[in-house]
Amino acid sequence: MVNVTGAQPHMLRIIIALVCILSVFLFFDPIGFASTMNHQLATPGSTTTVTHIVLFKFKSDLDGGAIDVAAAKILSLKENCLSPNSQNAYIKSITGGRDNSPENLQNGMTHAFVVQFENTDDRNYYVEQDPAHLAFKKEIEPLVEKVMVLDYINGVF
Repeated sequence: MVNVTGAQPHMLRIIIALVCILSVFLFFDPIGFASTMNHQLATPGSTTTVTHIVLFKFKSDLDGGAIDVAAAKILSLKENCLSPNSQNAYIKSITGGRDNSPENLQNGMTHAFVVQFENTDDRNYYVEQDPAHLAFKKEIEPLVEKVMVLDYINGVF
């Protein structure tokens, strides 16, 4: 235990006040420090992986070969989408496949693809400006009946 018998009364009061204030900040988060940390994870240019999920409902009159070609083109975007500055591929990964869930909750969606980006800037460039992606979207448009897209940063709710 610390001997405070020789301490000045005002110093003791300051120390007690500081301990109380720190306790309030630690336990109650009155200035939103924890929520600020989550917001920082989602800021543009962060190094937090962005997961981009695309669900397709291909038209029912398509043959399997046309869907296979479309799927191969989606997967090739990993090599074909290049950063405008470095001319290097910027997509971390792309995976996908045909639905096989027994839950019957697909709402007609037949295929899913998951694209991962290093940060929101890369994802935004891909969605809004990348010429390879924009050309692909035009090309696949006549093949699909419905598309759903969801993006998230892991742990940001």
